[in-house]
Amino acid sequence: MTTALEEPAPGFEHEALFYRGDEDFLDGLLPFVREGLALDEAVVVAEPRARLELLRDALGDDARAVEFLDMAEIGQNPARIIGAWDRMLRERTAAGRRLRGVGEPAFVGRREAEFTECRLHEQLLNTAFDGGPSWRLLCPYDEVHLPRAVVRGALHSHPFAGTTAGRRRSPEYSPEDLDGLFGAELPRPPDAVLRGVYGAADIPATRRTVAQYARTIGLPEEKVETLALAASELATNSIRYGGGSGAVSMWATPSAAIVQFSDSGQVGDPLTGRRMPSLEQEGGRGVYLVNALCDLVQLRSSERGTTIRLTTWR
Repeated sequence: MTTALEEPAPGFEHEALFYRGDEDFLDGLLPFVREGLALDEAVVVAEPRARLELLRDALGDDARAVEFLDMAEIGQNPARIIGAWDRMLRERTAAGRRLRGVGEPAFVGRREAEFTECRLHEQLLNTAFDGGPSWRLLCPYDEVHLPRAVVRGALHSHPFAGTTAGRRRSPEYSPEDLDGLFGAELPRPPDAVLRGVYGAADIPATRRTVAQYARTIGLPEEKVETLALAASELATNSIRYGGGSGAVSMWATPSAAIVQFSDSGQVGDPLTGRRMPSLEQEGGRGVYLVNALCDLVQLRSSERGTTIRLTTWR
C-alpha cells in the first residue's frame, strides 16, 4: 500500500484487504491507519483482541489517536456490526470529522454459521452506507487460515479489494448476491426437533415453552431469560406482521441451543433490526432488541415467508 496521502473520495469506500501472516497484516494496516490520522480523520479499529494488541504495539505513540474495539465483543452476532458503524458514523459526522474504519468480522476461529452471517453483513454494508456521508472501511481477511469460501465471498461483497501490493476495483464484486443471500433457506435442522404453532393468544405460552426447553437442556438462567424475551418479541412480530400466526422449532447440538421462528410474512428491508429504529419508524424494534441480546441471529425472508433462527452457544 502506498504511504502517500490520498484525497478522500466521495461516498462510501468498502475494501477487502487480503493478508498472509502478522507482518503482512501490519504492512497493510499501518499505512492505512496513519494516512487517516494525517488527514485528521477519526480512525476506529475493530479487530479481535490479539490483532488489536499487535496493531497497537506497532503504532507506538500514534495508537493514542486511534479508537480500538474488540470485534469479538461488538460483533459476536454479526447483525450488530452495522448498527455500531452507523452510530460511530453519525457521531463523527456531527462532530465535523470523516470516519475511517478497520473491521475484521470474519476472523479466524469463527463458527461456520457465523461466517455465513459475516458474508451477508458485508453485502449489507454497501446497502446501508452507499449514498450517505463519505467514509472508508477496510476489512482484513486472513487468506491463509480462513476457509476458502470465506475468502472468495469477500471478493463478491467488496467493491474494492487489495493486498499490500495495492488495491483495485474487484471484478468479482456482485451486489446482486444480496437477494440470494437474504432469501436463502437456512440449513435444515436435525430430526430431533420440538415443534409448535402459535396465534395471538399464545404469546405467553410460547415464551414459557421456550424458557422451559432452555432450562431442560441446561442453559444458565441468564440465557434462559434472554431466549424467553426474544421468543416473546418474535412471536409478537409474527402476529403483527406475519399473517397472525407462526411456528416455533427448538433443537440442540453439542455446542448450541437453537430456537427458530417462522411465519408467512415477508420482510422487505434486509437491514431490518440492524440499526436502531427511529422514533417515527414503524416496526423493527423487536428484531433490533433480539439482535442486541442473542449470540447469533439469522434472518431470512422471501416470498416463501420469514424465518429467524436464534443460536445460543453453550
